Amino acid sequence: MPTVVLPEASRWDDPTPLRVTGLDPGQTVTLQSSATAWFDGTGTTTATFTADAEGVVDTSDQAPLVGDYEGVAPTGWLWALSETDGPGGGQPTGDASDPTVESVVEADGEQLATAETTRRRATEGVSHEWVETPAFAGVLFTPPENGPHPGVVALHGSAGRPLRGVGAALASRGYATLAVQYFGEPDPVPDALAAVPVETVDAAATHLRERPNTTEQIAVFGRSKGAELALVTAARCSWPAAVVAVAPTQYRWQALDGGEEPRSSWTLDGDPLPFVPFRAAPGECDGATVFRETYVGSRDRVAPDRLDAARIDADSVDAPALLVAGGDDQMWPSGTDTAALTNRLRTVETRQYPDAGHGISLPHAPTTTTTAAGGLALGGTPAANARASADHWPAVLDHLAAMCQ
Repeated sequence: MPTVVLPEASRWDDPTPLRVTGLDPGQTVTLQSSATAWFDGTGTTTATFTADAEGVVDTSDQAPLVGDYEGVAPTGWLWALSETDGPGGGQPTGDASDPTVESVVEADGEQLATAETTRRRATEGVSHEWVETPAFAGVLFTPPENGPHPGVVALHGSAGRPLRGVGAALASRGYATLAVQYFGEPDPVPDALAAVPVETVDAAATHLRERPNTTEQIAVFGRSKGAELALVTAARCSWPAAVVAVAPTQYRWQALDGGEEPRSSWTLDGDPLPFVPFRAAPGECDGATVFRETYVGSRDRVAPDRLDAARIDADSVDAPALLVAGGDDQMWPSGTDTAALTNRLRTVETRQYPDAGHGISLPHAPTTTTTAAGGLALGGTPAANARASADHWPAVLDHLAAMCQ
């Protein structure tokens, strides 16, 4: 009797292949998986396989004959999910609730087996609370064990939303994680991504350090503009025990506040840090805005001394750094900037993915809308972004574990 072999529940970042047993050897079957929590409507993925000599289909070592993804992809049944109904434009994020995924096996129009599995954002017992002080705001994720726990300060990108998914995933691995919101609605932080005090990150780290169950080992994790801020912080503060920068830049850039007068994204002791102003227009591709052209074109139009002044002081970063970048990043040139940073950081490990874009994120989640979002080109392909996300995450966990040794 055919059976879909899936756990009742698993952690969001766990690689969970889909397996079907009890089929006839050589039988052709179609697997369809669907979920709602990741989308405004329903996300669905379909793939057709041939059972092996044992009557088994296993996504961990078999490629579909046809379907929504190609090649061997253990969690292609998850990352290839795309919205099939609803208003469209659903953007899967790490902030979604725990999605339940239903998988159905069919042959010749007949349903042979079905199973459901829930992808849990956090291990049972992980707690979270909103923290707001005069210096910062954010969500604190605490592991279920008593500790003591190493800490992580997690910094979001220009979307302005705390990295709740990262916080939950890291707390599930034993890290007290403070997903900071460094601009936006909370009173303690600037309304826009402009003149953000570097002291915000320092205050978040101090808050973690002063908790009774946190060790002295505290890392800083940043994605996109958060990666810029993470490197700026690590160059000027001695507390980071490790740095993770996903889609980083080697420069401090103009604020993203839409103001008429360009100003710095960051301040230190109340003074704006030197920055590269925008001097080039964005491009366009398939109806999406390509900001990479703004960043590349602007640095080519800025005087060398100003460009040098805006370069992040990577030489001053004492902590071991992990840099992650996609070679097809269309938001900004994180790939080439990672290469430049690698030459200047004292201790550095890199993960470069030539075909991936800006949307490298938590693994084993839908990537079908990670090539563009909100009218902005991000680059890569769903498959390349999914594989980069799956490959880089174990490296992140290894890098953080090393700071505790």
